[in-house]
Amino acid sequence: MKHRNQRKKRNNLINSVLLFLVLWSVVGCSGQGNKPTPSAPAAVTKIQPITQATATVTEAKTEPVYTYNPVGRRDPFAPLITFEEKKAKAGARPPLERYNIPEFKLTGIVWGGFGYNAMLEGPDGKGYFVRVGTIIGPNKGVIKKITKDAMMIEEKYKNFSGEIQRKEITVEFRKKQEGIQ
Repeated sequence: MKHRNQRKKRNNLINSVLLFLVLWSVVGCSGQGNKPTPSAPAAVTKIQPITQATATVTEAKTEPVYTYNPVGRRDPFAPLITFEEKKAKAGARPPLERYNIPEFKLTGIVWGGFGYNAMLEGPDGKGYFVRVGTIIGPNKGVIKKITKDAMMIEEKYKNFSGEIQRKEITVEFRKKQEGIQ
């Protein structure tokens, strides 16, 4: 009988400790989420089952996030050499393209081993040396041929219907007028 009483006391003690731990874990975890209290033993914390979605979320949070700030740095894919196209303004054009072709005066032609070159005088009073292939006039006429006494220029332009047409202009030496020397 003595053993029986001791056994009952031991079972009551174990039951009361278990009941205390269960009540303590329920009361201790009710208002604090998943965080264990500082005085709680490690074995009593609430354990969540780990799913694949939870594992990926925690992995994403632990990895450092890297961002690239390109301010003040050169674009690595941009070419090193760039060509800028200048927008054609009236003042930004070369002098030969500012004036119409009939305004130029053919003042001389020079020839030699390098071919024919012509000297023109512009309406501004300045002289210009030109050769075959030089662009002249606001309509981008191209010098096609220079002979001993003339220069042929070809201009392309659009007519009223939108078709591109060519016009050939010949500039010759100006002959002295009678009475004016």
